[in-house]
Amino acid sequence: MLKAMPRELLAHKGRLAMTLLAIALGVAATVASWVAADSVATSLAGTKTRGDVGVAVRAADASTTMSSSTAKRLRGLPGVQRVHEVVVGKAGLIGRDGKLVAATTVLDRAGTNWDDSGRFTLTDGRAPRGPGEIAIGRTEAGKSGLGVGDRTTVLLSDGRARDAVVSGLFDYVSLGPRSGDGADPVPAVAYDRESARALLGERLSRVELVVQSGVDPDAVVRAALGVGYVVSTGSELAAAAAAESDDTARELRETLLPLAAIALLVGMVVIANTFTMLVTQRTRQFALLRAIGAKRRQIRVAVVAEALVLGLVGGTIGTLIGIGLGPVLLAVMRPGDDLGYTVSPVAVLLGYAVAVVVTVVAASGAARRAALVPPMAALRADAVVPKDVLVRRSALGSGLVVAAVVAVVATAGPSEDNLTRIIGLLSALVGAAGVLLLAPALAVLLFRPLLGLARRHGGSAVRLGVRNAARDPRRTAGTATAITVGLGLICAFGLLSATFATLIASTTRANVPAGTTVLQPAAGGASVLSPSELDKVRATPGVSRAAASRDKIVPISYPGGRTERKISAIEPDALGTVLTPTLTAGVADLRRGVVISQNQADMLGLGLGAPITLVPDPRTPINTTIVGIYEATELGASIFYDVALAPAPLRDQLTIIYASGPTARTALGEGFAQRPDVTVTDREGLVAQGIEAQRLAFALLYAMFGVAIVIAVFGVVNTLALSVMERTREIGVLRAIGASRALVKRTIRVESIVISLFGALLGVTLGLAVGAVMQHAMFGQHLWDITVPIGVILTSLTGIVVAAVVAALWPAAKAAKTDVLAAIG
Repeated sequence: MLKAMPRELLAHKGRLAMTLLAIALGVAATVASWVAADSVATSLAGTKTRGDVGVAVRAADASTTMSSSTAKRLRGLPGVQRVHEVVVGKAGLIGRDGKLVAATTVLDRAGTNWDDSGRFTLTDGRAPRGPGEIAIGRTEAGKSGLGVGDRTTVLLSDGRARDAVVSGLFDYVSLGPRSGDGADPVPAVAYDRESARALLGERLSRVELVVQSGVDPDAVVRAALGVGYVVSTGSELAAAAAAESDDTARELRETLLPLAAIALLVGMVVIANTFTMLVTQRTRQFALLRAIGAKRRQIRVAVVAEALVLGLVGGTIGTLIGIGLGPVLLAVMRPGDDLGYTVSPVAVLLGYAVAVVVTVVAASGAARRAALVPPMAALRADAVVPKDVLVRRSALGSGLVVAAVVAVVATAGPSEDNLTRIIGLLSALVGAAGVLLLAPALAVLLFRPLLGLARRHGGSAVRLGVRNAARDPRRTAGTATAITVGLGLICAFGLLSATFATLIASTTRANVPAGTTVLQPAAGGASVLSPSELDKVRATPGVSRAAASRDKIVPISYPGGRTERKISAIEPDALGTVLTPTLTAGVADLRRGVVISQNQADMLGLGLGAPITLVPDPRTPINTTIVGIYEATELGASIFYDVALAPAPLRDQLTIIYASGPTARTALGEGFAQRPDVTVTDREGLVAQGIEAQRLAFALLYAMFGVAIVIAVFGVVNTLALSVMERTREIGVLRAIGASRALVKRTIRVESIVISLFGALLGVTLGLAVGAVMQHAMFGQHLWDITVPIGVILTSLTGIVVAAVVAALWPAAKAAKTDVLAAIG
């Protein structure tokens, strides 16, 4: 049996190539994802860190001030050899094009002081001297087009700007992690010590100490400074940096590998369908082997061995493709990052493991059926699909669909809690699985009337093509299912994206009046504006009213428990003027209490008068009550409270400024024309920003799902090619009675289009249904509050038809070349 296997594989080279390609594409997606994550982790882990710092001291919070006097006290401690002061402040670098350079670090922490602590490694030029010189990061130099000797402008806090000459370029060596509490962010701009204190501020971000061996710096520092400071040793910071690298790699894998799993799932469907067809076509062969003494176990092992060989070869091809795609994926996921490329043995082993496991598992059902073929089957001319198999599949699928519909309806309330929404989403996925099981039955229901229409109104090619597609519903459904999965995902996430875009627009327009002008930090992310910008807005002629929102996700307590929510500190007179949320209950008087969104109130079980505690600062919790409830989706949901209650540091961190007035938009545009660090827009500008951001977020998903569609198309090619082999005698008879080669080709093309469109229509329907549940789970809307992505659907269906025609080219050519005499002989 095993000796005959290589001959069987090599006898059908085209079928072999298509199956290998289906395996390879799924493996390539997995390996590329792993390699990209490995490269990021290795690059971060290999980033040079300082090891000569014994301890770093920073203020525990904004209420504790660190200054040169603090550093002086530390410098006099026993065992302390050197002390380095680190100043951090706002520094926005302007490039040759006059625009703000996108820095690695948030703008408000992108400036620092130059020192000889080992933080900086000069790559060109020299250290800065005096207020007219700066050194800039090598990465920022590449983005800005600036070099040593060039003059540029640096934007500082409070709207100040200073011209400076670039004296040098540097690479930065961090101490500990680059984000989070106690982070050592990578600066974009460095001044000399005195200039940094004058331009960036006297307040120190941290103090670094080099201590003698044997000295316990933690105990010494705490004894000298007391409470209010966070003391971290060099080893602790190094461990935190390593943990940050691991977390980054894990998050990247968690993002990419599920998408690769989709490609593998589609590949598995294709492989399983291919092996099912092969076993069906080789029924007589297996029966003859059984008749001459072959045991069931031998036949089962032979089929699994074929799958194992295909898995190993496909795994090799897919691993090589994945290694080649890794840099492309890195460029898409981490544009602008200077990352090394790493291919670990784990990535290679994963490629082979995935290929072998997926192929063997996909072929296991076919192997079991092959072993059950009785010797008497050798007397039958055609393979027979047991009807009880279709009945069992249909019964199971119907049960799953009914159960899913009941569960989704039961959890469809817009104010359900997160657990209930997750149950609804899982139920939708169960229902999708049920529909896939029902695919053969659905094919029968669809193709019967379609076949009748083809007989009455179609030409010869249409009649024959539809009949061929309807001949074996299980095979047709198996082929179409791969397309259904890929296109269903595209439509589900397309609906999610379109609904999200509509939600962004409707929520923004509902809460922000058309005449409101909006100012935001141009750097985006965690960047903030300062009170000086708000003062400037208020002093601008044409502005009648201005307010600022200070947004932060913080813990909150309420009678039902504790959670985290976004809260917005804002001036009380902002609601009803520059912001106009629609109240459903109560009043919008922040002097009396907080105003909460309706869906948040429902989820937390809160109503008017309910007590609630906001914790923007653990030392000063805000105990208040709910005085108003407004209409909002989770996208725009927040808890508004009086800015007078916010802790002082938070009051100075403005997320967004709203202004109104007859000529506010024009006046503010002119007033901030020389401030590339501030974006001036309006309500429609906010809408456009939000839609563009979500569009980019979904781009990678569409790319990965596109890979799944490509794999599914190869499944169509496989099915058509195998069906041509199966119908060699039938095609020969058609040719013998006068059918032209062109007619045979058209017949195969029609069959390909019919199968592909069946899968596509099933995918669109399934995708829209699952997408509706997804948007409900994520956005808290009703199931019917959706935006159907018409463009995505039409583009997908058009693409599927084109792909179906292309997929039929080789099988059609093969069928047209059928030797008439050999076929009917």
